[in-house]
Amino acid sequence: MRKFHGTFLHALLLSAFLAMAVLACGGGGGDGGGGNRGDLTGLSIDGPSSMPEYGTATYTATANWSDNSTSTVTPTWGVNPQVAEISTGGVLSCQGGVASDQTVTITATYSAGGITETATMDVTITRVSSIPFTTQELSGKVFFEENFYAGGGDGSHLYILNADFSLEKFGYESPNHVTGTWSNDPYGMDLNISGQGGVTVQRIAESATEMEVLLYDGSGSPSVVTWEKTVPVDPAKLPGTYAGQIDDTWIFNVDGTGSTTGAGGWTFTWTVDSGILKVLFSSGYEGRMYARANSQSSSTSYTMLKWVFIEYTPSGGFYGFPGSMDLTRQ
Repeated sequence: MRKFHGTFLHALLLSAFLAMAVLACGGGGGDGGGGNRGDLTGLSIDGPSSMPEYGTATYTATANWSDNSTSTVTPTWGVNPQVAEISTGGVLSCQGGVASDQTVTITATYSAGGITETATMDVTITRVSSIPFTTQELSGKVFFEENFYAGGGDGSHLYILNADFSLEKFGYESPNHVTGTWSNDPYGMDLNISGQGGVTVQRIAESATEMEVLLYDGSGSPSVVTWEKTVPVDPAKLPGTYAGQIDDTWIFNVDGTGSTTGAGGWTFTWTVDSGILKVLFSSGYEGRMYARANSQSSSTSYTMLKWVFIEYTPSGGFYGFPGSMDLTRQ
């Protein structure tokens, strides 16, 4: 019994000694802190030296320790002057437009073991030049905007700019169909939307199928979004069988009839009017399909028809906005 008791006592003493040793050494460092690295000796900032207005850039801070090691830490961030703001996670964003390129200074401050270090970095916020619109390139055109959100889900808008300067806007949010007017000037396109007020649209980049625009409603920061261009549907390339995105099938016959397996199955007749594909279902509902400019085709047929789909009731009233769809030829 004595031998067992002595062994147990020795184990207790050893455990207590180890615990005291860990406490004496400081244990592990939190937030990438010093721990047994020694004293904090320096701090530096890593990240891009410039960013475009209305953009974002992410910065990190690295601490130097007296044992010549480094670690990433979470400092207190600051920025001056206040044309920009920086989050607790080190994400720099511009609060509004700048008249010309402007330099701001971001600051990182970090403390460990009673020692505080501060680092600074100059970042140039570059002005984004807009590309003026011409009234001719806007009149009668339709643009599609599709947004996928970081937290999940998506939202889409369709803008129809009629030749008489009237406007229709379709979207998922309520109200999902609004009207208004549009106009153009050297500073951008102005949308006057019923119940929502004015929105200024400025083009900052463009390709054959889309353009990047700034949307500004007079409050907060402008939104940078992509507007896809739409193009006329070619009825000669349409006939054939297509697979949809939700395991549905669409058939367009040469004689203007067709069918779909979607929503339980429907038959329809189809026509192309002023470049818009109109599908009249047997229920009396009408779908209007606007082809997106990034659709794919050969000289004789569509290989992938990308469209935006708006639906109307038998009486002609707006019913639903399903958004974008892709049809792949089988």
